[in-house]
Amino acid sequence: MMHRLVIILMIIVALAAAGCGATPAATPTMPAAAPPPTESATLRPIVMGFPYIPNVQFAHFYLADAKGYYEAEGLDVAFDYNFETDVVQRVAQGTLQFALASGDSVLLARSQGLPIVTVMTNSQRFPTVLFSKAEANITTPKDLTRDGVTVGIPGRFGASWIGLLALLYAENIPREAVNVQEIGFTQVAAITEGKVTVATGYGNNEPIQLERQGIPVNVIRIADYFPLASDGLITGEQLVAGDPDVVRKFVRATLRGMADVIADPDAAFTTALDYIPELKGADQSTQDLQRAVLQATLDYWQSDKTKTEGLGFCDETNWRETYVFLRESGLLATDVDVTKAFTNQFIK
Repeated sequence: MMHRLVIILMIIVALAAAGCGATPAATPTMPAAAPPPTESATLRPIVMGFPYIPNVQFAHFYLADAKGYYEAEGLDVAFDYNFETDVVQRVAQGTLQFALASGDSVLLARSQGLPIVTVMTNSQRFPTVLFSKAEANITTPKDLTRDGVTVGIPGRFGASWIGLLALLYAENIPREAVNVQEIGFTQVAAITEGKVTVATGYGNNEPIQLERQGIPVNVIRIADYFPLASDGLITGEQLVAGDPDVVRKFVRATLRGMADVIADPDAAFTTALDYIPELKGADQSTQDLQRAVLQATLDYWQSDKTKTEGLGFCDETNWRETYVFLRESGLLATDVDVTKAFTNQFIK
């Protein structure tokens, strides 16, 4: 059942974000589906917050809605779109029941007393990459320190900034050794026009755009150098403690949607078009690009551990490594109990 989108932004150029991959050899393990609610049952209203505009990267949520997985769990789900800092605050306040946020955002929020917790991992591998024209010969983190090399980032915030800092931290490269330029969200244009040598982006987005323009690309994946805890489904501690069954139902329905997208991405793309009006009305080349973005996203949802632990698994090692990096880098000012920042109790 499709619900009216709460916020629809009208900028088609922004239609992509947060990996270049393929479907796994093994079928993902999934929680058992709930029986459908009785006709007399009242659906529980739920608002799910996204830190971005309507996009194919949210196809698993759209599919779960369109196929009635949420309704079968007794949930009436509406989608809301905003910025990550806003959805984190609103989940903490209880005006959103669920949202997507990165692991570092959860740890930083908890250090400020915001009672949020990740209940399902969305991307198993941190999706931020550094990309450049192949002719620039930027293939390793050390190459970023070469004379004349400039690294373009949207700004000193968000996944691009955290990802870059984690890469430098992992390779023991001083921040001042890299010439960082703030370029806004113009990474593709900045690379094609030669305004910067390297830019940060998402592995399932900007590099694909360049390749489709016929530009050979080199990509440095942050996840190959440091295991940052990536984006996940967050909720408030109050909901976890007060109504854990609602959390379990929402996670279960969402994971069913994720498994369906992995099994048939083309069908999922067609369904997602009904939730992304700007993309549905776009030309074929734009749709083909976004179809490629969805296909590339699938690999980020999976890892070796999801084949045994199941989709949505939260990897404690990634969380602990992320915490140490944030503390030692001065990004996290106070200690945080990492074990309370995430849980796997709802994916089984």
